[in-house]
Amino acid sequence: MPSTPVSRRHFLGGAAAVGGAVLTGCTSEAPVVPAAEAEPSATKVTDPGDGILVLVNLDGGNDGLNTVCPVTDGRYRSLRGSLALDPAKTHEMSEGFVLHPSLTSFKRMWDAGNLGVVHGVGFEGLDRSHFHCRDVWQAARSERVTTGWLGRWLDDTGGDALTAVAVDRLLPLVLRGETNSGGVVPSGAFMLPDMAALGDSVALMAGVDSRRSDLASAVARSTADLLEVVDVVSPVLGEERSGSDEIGNPEGLTAKLDAVAALISAGVATRVFTVQLGGFDTHAGQAPTHAALLAELDRAVDNLLRRTVGHPVTVAVWSEFGRRVTSNASGGTDHGKASVMLLAGRVAGGHHGDPPGLDRLDDGDLATTVDFRSVLGGLAQGVLGIDAGRYVGTDHPVMAVV
Repeated sequence: MPSTPVSRRHFLGGAAAVGGAVLTGCTSEAPVVPAAEAEPSATKVTDPGDGILVLVNLDGGNDGLNTVCPVTDGRYRSLRGSLALDPAKTHEMSEGFVLHPSLTSFKRMWDAGNLGVVHGVGFEGLDRSHFHCRDVWQAARSERVTTGWLGRWLDDTGGDALTAVAVDRLLPLVLRGETNSGGVVPSGAFMLPDMAALGDSVALMAGVDSRRSDLASAVARSTADLLEVVDVVSPVLGEERSGSDEIGNPEGLTAKLDAVAALISAGVATRVFTVQLGGFDTHAGQAPTHAALLAELDRAVDNLLRRTVGHPVTVAVWSEFGRRVTSNASGGTDHGKASVMLLAGRVAGGHHGDPPGLDRLDDGDLATTVDFRSVLGGLAQGVLGIDAGRYVGTDHPVMAVV
C-alpha cells in the first residue's frame, strides 16, 4: 500500500522534533550521515527585486466600518449611534472616507501613496463563524481543506525551510502544505534545550538514512530544518532583543514585526511572513478596545516599514470578517460580513474595489463587493511572482494591488 506523505516541517514549531520517539522509526544499523554533511540548503541572501509579503491577521473580526469610515454618509451616524466616530478626530482620505483616529501613521502612508484600501472584502456564503471563515481565508477555498494557499506553493517549490515563516507559537493553516510547510519562530531569541549535551544526538537524528521508514525520514528532515532555523534565526533575534531599549510585550504585534524587520534586514531569504494580533471580537465596550488595537497596528506596521526601507516589503492586513453595521446594547458590535483590507508599503496606493453602500446592506451587514481571492491573487502575482490561478483559483479576477 502506498505511503502517505508526511510534511517535513510540521514539527518546526515545537519540541516534537527533538523528542526521543523520533528514533523509533529507524530500521537500520547502517551509519547515519550527520545533518551537517548533508546537501547544503539554498542561499539566505534575498535577491534584489524579490517581493516580501507580510500578512497581518487581525483575529476576531475587525470593524472595517470604523477602520476606514464613510463619515460623510448621513446614514453612518444614525446606524452606528454611540460608536460613530467624531469626524473632527479622524484622518481625512478622499471620496468621503476617513481613517480611524488611531491610524496616524497610516494617514502618512496614505498621503505618500503607500497605502491601499480594498473595500467590501469577503466571500459568498460568509457565515460569521470565526473558525470557518479563518479557514476559508487561509485556504483560499470555500470547501474544507487541510492546506493553505501558500502551503500549496511551498509544496511546489520545496527548498529552504525559511521560505515562509510564522512569527507565532503555532503554524497557521495558510502556511501548511501536504508535503512542505512554513517554519515557526518566536519574536525573540530561542535555542534548543541543552544543546551542549544533546547536540550530537540531535544531529544524528537529523541525518540522512535511506533505510528509515517514511515517518522517521520525515522527522529527520524536519529536525534538520529545525536546526537550520535555529542556526539562522536565533543569532538575529537574539541581537534584536539584546539591542532593544524597551522589551515590551514579547507576544505583541510590535515585537513580532520587529522580529520580521530584523530578519529582513539580516538578509534571511524569507519571502512570506505571517503574524497575528488578537482581540478584535469586540462584542462589548468596543470603542476603547478597538482604538488601542488599531494604535498597536499603526505603530507596529510603521516601525516595520521604517526599518526595512530599501526592501520590497508589502504588508497586507486582513481579518476573517467585519462587524455588524448597527451597534448592540453592550456598546459593541456583533459578527458581520464584509470588511476592508489595508495594504501598505510597496503597493498601488488609493481606493480599490466598490465601497459597499449603507443603503444596500446584506442582512444588516456591509455587502461583499470584492472576493478576498481577487486580492490574494494580486499579492501572489505582484509580490511573489507566482501563478494566482494555481494557488487561489481562477473564479475571481486578479486585482492589481501592487
